[in-house]
Amino acid sequence: INKFFLIIFRNTPTIIGVLIRFVLLKNICKNCGDNVIVYQHVVFDAPEMMEIGNEVSIHPFCYLAGAITIGDYVSIAHTTAFHSHNHTWGNKELPIKMNPVVVKRIVIQNDVWIACNCVVLSGVEIGSRSVVAAGSIVTKSFEGNSVIAGNPAKILKSL
Repeated sequence: INKFFLIIFRNTPTIIGVLIRFVLLKNICKNCGDNVIVYQHVVFDAPEMMEIGNEVSIHPFCYLAGAITIGDYVSIAHTTAFHSHNHTWGNKELPIKMNPVVVKRIVIQNDVWIACNCVVLSGVEIGSRSVVAAGSIVTKSFEGNSVIAGNPAKILKSL
Protein backbone atom coordinates (compact mmCIF):
# COMPACT_ATOMS: atom_id res chain seq x y z
CA ILE A 1 0.00 0.00 0.00
CA ASN A 2 2.97 2.34 0.63
CA LYS A 3 4.12 1.82 -2.97
CA PHE A 4 0.65 2.78 -4.17
CA PHE A 5 0.78 6.01 -2.14
CA LEU A 6 4.30 6.74 -3.43
CA ILE A 7 2.82 6.71 -6.94
CA ILE A 8 -0.18 8.82 -5.88
CA PHE A 9 2.03 11.47 -4.22
CA ARG A 10 4.76 11.43 -6.92
CA ASN A 11 3.63 14.79 -8.27
CA THR A 12 2.66 16.55 -5.06
CA PRO A 13 4.44 19.91 -4.97
CA THR A 14 6.08 21.89 -2.15
CA ILE A 15 7.55 20.74 1.13
CA ILE A 16 4.39 18.71 1.80
CA GLY A 17 5.14 16.44 -1.18
CA VAL A 18 8.80 16.11 -0.15
CA LEU A 19 7.75 15.12 3.38
CA ILE A 20 5.16 12.57 2.21
CA ARG A 21 7.64 10.94 -0.20
CA PHE A 22 10.29 10.80 2.53
CA VAL A 23 7.94 9.07 4.99
CA LEU A 24 6.82 6.58 2.35
CA LEU A 25 10.40 5.75 1.33
CA LYS A 26 11.29 5.23 5.01
CA ASN A 27 8.57 2.57 5.09
CA ILE A 28 9.37 0.93 1.74
CA CYS A 29 13.15 0.94 1.19
CA LYS A 30 15.56 -1.57 2.72
CA ASN A 31 17.13 1.49 4.33
CA CYS A 32 16.41 5.21 4.04
CA GLY A 33 18.54 7.73 5.90
CA ASP A 34 17.74 11.18 7.23
CA ASN A 35 17.16 14.36 5.22
CA VAL A 36 16.34 12.57 1.97
CA ILE A 37 14.73 15.03 -0.45
CA VAL A 38 12.82 13.62 -3.40
CA TYR A 39 11.37 16.26 -5.68
CA GLN A 40 8.31 15.95 -7.90
CA HIS A 41 7.94 13.47 -10.77
CA VAL A 42 10.57 10.97 -9.58
CA VAL A 43 9.70 7.38 -10.46
CA PHE A 44 10.77 4.50 -8.19
CA ASP A 45 10.54 1.02 -9.70
CA ALA A 46 11.05 -1.64 -6.96
CA PRO A 47 11.97 0.76 -4.12
CA GLU A 48 11.92 -2.17 -1.69
CA MET A 49 15.30 -3.16 -3.20
CA MET A 50 16.87 0.27 -2.55
CA GLU A 51 19.09 1.67 0.16
CA ILE A 52 19.38 5.44 0.47
CA GLY A 53 21.84 7.21 2.78
CA ASN A 54 21.67 10.52 4.64
CA GLU A 55 21.55 13.96 3.02
CA VAL A 56 20.48 12.70 -0.42
CA SER A 57 18.64 14.78 -3.00
CA ILE A 58 16.91 13.32 -6.04
CA HIS A 59 15.71 15.99 -8.43
CA PRO A 60 12.66 16.03 -10.76
CA PHE A 61 12.02 13.48 -13.49
CA CYS A 62 14.57 10.89 -12.32
CA TYR A 63 13.92 7.18 -12.78
CA LEU A 64 15.35 4.65 -10.30
CA ALA A 65 14.78 0.97 -11.00
CA GLY A 66 15.70 -1.97 -8.79
CA ALA A 67 18.70 -2.83 -6.65
CA ILE A 68 20.35 0.52 -5.90
CA THR A 69 22.50 1.68 -3.00
CA ILE A 70 23.01 5.42 -2.63
CA GLY A 71 25.50 6.64 -0.02
CA ASP A 72 25.51 9.82 2.07
CA TYR A 73 25.72 13.35 0.64
CA VAL A 74 24.69 12.36 -2.87
CA SER A 75 22.95 14.69 -5.29
CA ILE A 76 21.21 13.31 -8.36
CA ALA A 77 20.21 16.00 -10.86
CA HIS A 78 17.04 15.99 -12.94
CA THR A 79 16.23 13.45 -15.67
CA THR A 80 18.83 10.92 -14.55
CA ALA A 81 18.04 7.20 -14.81
CA PHE A 82 19.35 4.16 -12.89
CA HIS A 83 18.68 0.70 -14.37
CA SER A 84 19.85 -2.25 -12.25
CA HIS A 85 17.92 -4.72 -14.43
CA ASN A 86 19.35 -5.94 -17.70
CA HIS A 87 17.76 -8.13 -20.37
CA THR A 88 19.61 -11.19 -21.59
CA TRP A 89 19.36 -12.64 -25.08
CA GLY A 90 20.99 -16.07 -24.76
CA ASN A 91 17.93 -18.20 -25.49
CA LYS A 92 17.40 -17.87 -29.25
CA GLU A 93 14.11 -19.77 -28.97
CA LEU A 94 12.55 -16.83 -27.13
CA PRO A 95 12.12 -13.19 -28.09
CA ILE A 96 14.67 -11.02 -26.27
CA LYS A 97 11.99 -9.47 -24.09
CA MET A 98 11.05 -12.99 -22.87
CA ASN A 99 14.63 -13.95 -21.96
CA PRO A 100 15.56 -13.79 -18.27
CA VAL A 101 16.29 -10.44 -16.67
CA VAL A 102 19.48 -10.14 -14.62
CA VAL A 103 19.72 -7.78 -11.65
CA LYS A 104 23.07 -6.34 -10.58
CA ARG A 105 23.14 -3.75 -7.80
CA ILE A 106 24.16 -0.18 -8.61
CA VAL A 107 26.27 1.40 -5.85
CA ILE A 108 26.78 5.14 -5.53
CA GLN A 109 29.22 5.76 -2.69
CA ASN A 110 29.33 8.86 -0.47
CA ASP A 111 29.78 12.44 -1.68
CA VAL A 112 28.85 11.97 -5.35
CA TRP A 113 27.21 14.46 -7.66
CA ILE A 114 25.47 13.06 -10.71
CA ALA A 115 24.60 15.88 -13.10
CA CYS A 116 21.49 16.03 -15.28
CA ASN A 117 20.51 13.61 -18.03
CA CYS A 118 22.81 10.76 -16.97
CA VAL A 119 22.17 7.04 -17.27
CA VAL A 120 23.74 4.59 -14.81
CA LEU A 121 23.52 0.95 -15.81
CA SER A 122 23.38 -2.40 -14.05
CA GLY A 123 26.34 -3.42 -11.86
CA VAL A 124 28.02 0.00 -11.83
CA GLU A 125 29.78 1.33 -8.73
CA ILE A 126 30.79 4.98 -8.53
CA GLY A 127 33.42 5.69 -5.88
CA SER A 128 33.27 8.39 -3.22
CA ARG A 129 33.83 12.06 -3.99
CA SER A 130 33.13 11.77 -7.69
CA VAL A 131 31.33 13.86 -10.27
CA VAL A 132 29.42 12.43 -13.22
CA ALA A 133 29.15 15.09 -15.92
CA ALA A 134 25.84 15.95 -17.57
CA GLY A 135 24.67 13.56 -20.26
CA SER A 136 27.03 10.73 -19.31
CA ILE A 137 26.17 7.09 -19.81
CA VAL A 138 27.92 5.08 -17.11
CA THR A 139 28.40 1.47 -18.22
CA LYS A 140 31.26 0.44 -15.91
CA SER A 141 32.52 1.13 -12.39
CA PHE A 142 34.86 3.98 -11.43
CA GLU A 143 37.08 4.57 -8.41
CA GLY A 144 36.51 7.59 -6.22
CA ASN A 145 37.88 11.11 -6.58
CA SER A 146 37.09 11.16 -10.29
CA VAL A 147 35.32 13.35 -12.78
CA ILE A 148 33.74 11.11 -15.39
CA ALA A 149 31.96 12.06 -18.60
CA GLY A 150 30.88 10.81 -21.99
CA ASN A 151 29.14 7.99 -23.79
CA PRO A 152 30.39 5.64 -22.56
CA ALA A 153 31.70 7.50 -19.52
CA LYS A 154 35.48 7.78 -19.06
CA ILE A 155 37.63 9.48 -16.45
CA LEU A 156 38.36 13.08 -17.37
CA LYS A 157 40.46 13.89 -14.34
CA SER A 158 41.11 13.06 -10.71
CA LEU A 159 39.91 15.31 -7.92
